[in-house]
Amino acid sequence: MEERVRWLLSRGTPPEEICVVSFTRASVLDLRGRIQNYCSRNGQPTATRVRVSTLHSLALRTLRAAGLLTAYPSDPLVLDSWEVETIFDGEFRHLQGIGSTRCKEIRRVHEAFWSTGQWGPPNYIPPNPPISNAERNQFQAFHGPRTQTYSCVLPGEIVRRCVQHMRAGTLDPVTLLNLRHLIVDEYQDLNPMDLEFVDLTAVRGAILFVAGDDDQSIYSFRYASPSGIQNFTTRYPNCGQHALSACFRCTPSVLAAGLAVMSANPGPNRIPKNHVSLYAGSNPPVQGVTHFWNYPSGVSEARSIATSCRDFVQAGINPRDILVLLSNTRTLWPVLSNELQNAGVPFKPPRSEGFLDSKTGRLVLSLLRIVCAQEDYVAHRNLLGLLPGVGVATCNAVCEAVITNNLNYRYIFYQPPPAGVFSGRAASATNRARGICSQISTWQDGDAMGQRIPDISRVINDLYGQQAVQEWESYASSFPAGTTLQELRDLLWADTDEQQASLLQAVYDRLNQPIPTGELATPSCTHHDHARS
Repeated sequence: MEERVRWLLSRGTPPEEICVVSFTRASVLDLRGRIQNYCSRNGQPTATRVRVSTLHSLALRTLRAAGLLTAYPSDPLVLDSWEVETIFDGEFRHLQGIGSTRCKEIRRVHEAFWSTGQWGPPNYIPPNPPISNAERNQFQAFHGPRTQTYSCVLPGEIVRRCVQHMRAGTLDPVTLLNLRHLIVDEYQDLNPMDLEFVDLTAVRGAILFVAGDDDQSIYSFRYASPSGIQNFTTRYPNCGQHALSACFRCTPSVLAAGLAVMSANPGPNRIPKNHVSLYAGSNPPVQGVTHFWNYPSGVSEARSIATSCRDFVQAGINPRDILVLLSNTRTLWPVLSNELQNAGVPFKPPRSEGFLDSKTGRLVLSLLRIVCAQEDYVAHRNLLGLLPGVGVATCNAVCEAVITNNLNYRYIFYQPPPAGVFSGRAASATNRARGICSQISTWQDGDAMGQRIPDISRVINDLYGQQAVQEWESYASSFPAGTTLQELRDLLWADTDEQQASLLQAVYDRLNQPIPTGELATPSCTHHDHARS
């Protein structure tokens, strides 16, 4: 991807005409940094003006340029999974008086439609009983006003909205955004609506460059399909193909084990691969070792993994460079964490057990998001709902009053509303939230974290007490004091441990400091150089 951008720039392509798309917000930050660093080292400093974003952001930018986002008070943000369940599902469930399971089923039938353009697509498992027309109408009546008030969207709906306008001939991203080159990473993870958006952009004149691997298509739960990359040469018969065969991540032994698994379990229309480990040609060659172990119980397996990690560390391997893969965190992690403790191995828990998934973590992220982007309506709603004693009923009452009185939701966090709009708990909650927003109003996104730790601690102590302060300060101690509030926000917002590690490396590079050794063995669901089977 980096070389493609450099090549285009070296041939005189204006950087503003290049758009690079990656899959997640955190991967965008990582890819943007890689492109800029690579191009800068190779004589193309204008890469800083190349647009790198998620597909959702590109769709939003297109709709904004066409004047089709006027229903929202600011650029809408895509809700993350916690926000979908806590805010959207929570309020819809409360208003309709239904259970959480049925609420999710109603939402998911719409997400399936937004992602594929079909009601009941192949990967969709319908609930029993099926979603009724009345339930769909209730969802749609709730969805519009609520997402407009909070200036947010659910995953998938924005891309579909773009596709609808493009099908009708009323939206042209190429002309609106001066987009001549569209580069798409992780192409195998696009769903049918994403693929149609890319195809319709190409029809309007954008030159495509896509990268992907059908063996790595793992997002079927969001209706992604490897058929996009598998059928690319059929849809674009004049395209060029560039097969990447050199594997720099794995030794021959590890690569052979992975290829054996994939070859024995091929998906339909799998693209043949001819991977070669670069370690085989190193000097001296490194073959690598793969162990296959069987255990009589889960406890003995966890104990062996902990012992193996301990031996690695004692042999001089940095614990940061060890990754344990868990197929089921909820089942396996409690036993493994106990054995790691018994073996004296320092470790970092899976993200599902991490700081962000605590109330304190969500509060800190909300504060940072407001400081970095005051137009972040969702962060303000998060802040309101995280106040002690403020539940979904109060948040619903506040939102309904805002809608009824035709107010701007963010406005109520900075100015008292007209008399009589709020009463009781709603009035008390908004007053408290307004006080916190006043406390942080002088903070800047470029402030050093070390400068603001005491200020953040005071907010946390006022809401949750000293134990929560200790939780926050312990978390903050894992980052250098010179980390800016914006960098801290991005670190908290990272989608995976691997992406967080990449962002943290960028922070240390900016500060010209080495990353400390002796960190943590990290259970996760991603890959790493040291793999044990």
